[in-house]
Amino acid sequence: MQEVLPTQPAAGQTTGDRIPWAWVIVTAVGLVVILTLSAFVWVAIYSYLINPGHDLAYYQNYAQFSSPIVSVVLGIPYWFFACRWVGRKAGTRAVAACLLAWIIVPVIDIPLGLLAQAKAYDWAMIAISNTTKLFAAYLGGAAALKYVLRMRRGFASEVGKADE
Repeated sequence: MQEVLPTQPAAGQTTGDRIPWAWVIVTAVGLVVILTLSAFVWVAIYSYLINPGHDLAYYQNYAQFSSPIVSVVLGIPYWFFACRWVGRKAGTRAVAACLLAWIIVPVIDIPLGLLAQAKAYDWAMIAISNTTKLFAAYLGGAAALKYVLRMRRGFASEVGKADE
């Protein structure tokens, strides 16, 4: 009788239980860029569709006020889903990979805040934004780990059935 070996599931397409550093860095920097673009898009929608007719200074003030809020509100789902995706590539190191992706953000935000001579409101928004992103990164990593473990259990049970 010919032995049939099951193919490894999608979670097995990872290259092992290691942190994919390139993907971690690309994910973190990509999320910073996407959130910045999202803030620009929101201010454009606000200035052209919601509250048009004001001078440029009005919209610049609005952008300074609303951009951190956009970062907090959209950062949570962006970070969760991106970390769930990159975490699957890390296997059982999913949570660690996602937390390492998150640590890149304060490394970017804190020097920028210092260079911009941020006020108390700005530092509060940086703290809130980084905290919510940390929470979302952790949850995304935990979801990825749960997926990886479930796929491996499924794969192990298929191998066990093939051995019988």
